[in-house]
Amino acid sequence: MEAIGGTLCNTHDSKKNLSKEIVKSRDATIFQGQDEISSARDLFMTGSTKNGIRRGLLAFDIEEDDFPYDAKVECAEIRLHVDSTSDYDGGAYDIGIGRSTLHRVTAAWKTSGENMLQGVNGGNVRTGDATWSYAAYPTSRWGRKGGDYDVENVVATREEGGEIHWFGGTLTMARIVQEWINVKTNPFNAGFMLIGEESAANSGSESYVKYSGAENAPDLIPRLIVTYTSPSQGRKHREYSSYLPEVPHSAALHDDVITSGSSYTDNSEKTQNDDVTDSNTPNTFVLVFAGGLIIGSMMGLLIGLYLKHSKNVRKREEVTNKRDPAVINMFMEDDEVHDGLAPIVK
Repeated sequence: MEAIGGTLCNTHDSKKNLSKEIVKSRDATIFQGQDEISSARDLFMTGSTKNGIRRGLLAFDIEEDDFPYDAKVECAEIRLHVDSTSDYDGGAYDIGIGRSTLHRVTAAWKTSGENMLQGVNGGNVRTGDATWSYAAYPTSRWGRKGGDYDVENVVATREEGGEIHWFGGTLTMARIVQEWINVKTNPFNAGFMLIGEESAANSGSESYVKYSGAENAPDLIPRLIVTYTSPSQGRKHREYSSYLPEVPHSAALHDDVITSGSSYTDNSEKTQNDDVTDSNTPNTFVLVFAGGLIIGSMMGLLIGLYLKHSKNVRKREEVTNKRDPAVINMFMEDDEVHDGLAPIVK
């Protein structure tokens, strides 16, 4: 497939680096609060609709022979073709679609690739599809509803250029792709989550983007474009620093469903595991409280016995010290007799 070339990464410096475009990918859309609705064919989307939040999943399959053994990634970017947006008017794609960020997915997910988007909704879920609650319906759940991804650390933010959007050009992006290349035999590569402008869900307005998926025409499909060096291919490793600025952690926390500080809440975020933990909390408190009472009672009993014993010992010593010496001798002689000994004759 013909290479298109990068925009955030310098794919034209062929004397110093090499470039590779990965075009084998899979994508899906998950729909807020919908466990039996899915979409993973032709298009995928991200952002807010009047029916709720939409999030896009995207993963690229890196084959073992895609890169030489000594490849060192300098830069990586994702190129996406915009099919439509919430404010598309036939010419301007980028009006009012808000901010989009790319995050690393931290759990494996699947898709059947069967259902297509119907407007801003999907179709009836198929076995193996990713949904809001399931990484693979109906057997594998996400750790939390809405997908498992690195919330705080943004891999990249969206760069716009008409009907093309780019994500990447950061050091974080390069390191992630390098990791996938280094572990070619069995890399954990669950791809990325695209988080759009989700705050619009508060007001009932819409702010979303639809992207062309893996089943589209070759010039429209998602592409992962990588520039790298490789001494075995005649490109020596070098110091590379032409990265876009990393997104601060505080700026990454714009996800209104997950983070506090937003007036928008989604009660469906709690998983079954969360429910179990919450229901057990009162029982745990009762057990801890009862255990403390028992231990405290035992300690009090032991201390009381010790004090009583000490008091008796002191009392006996005081009585002994006040006795007449003759009486004491008498008691001593009586003790000796009872011990089976003859009395001492003086």
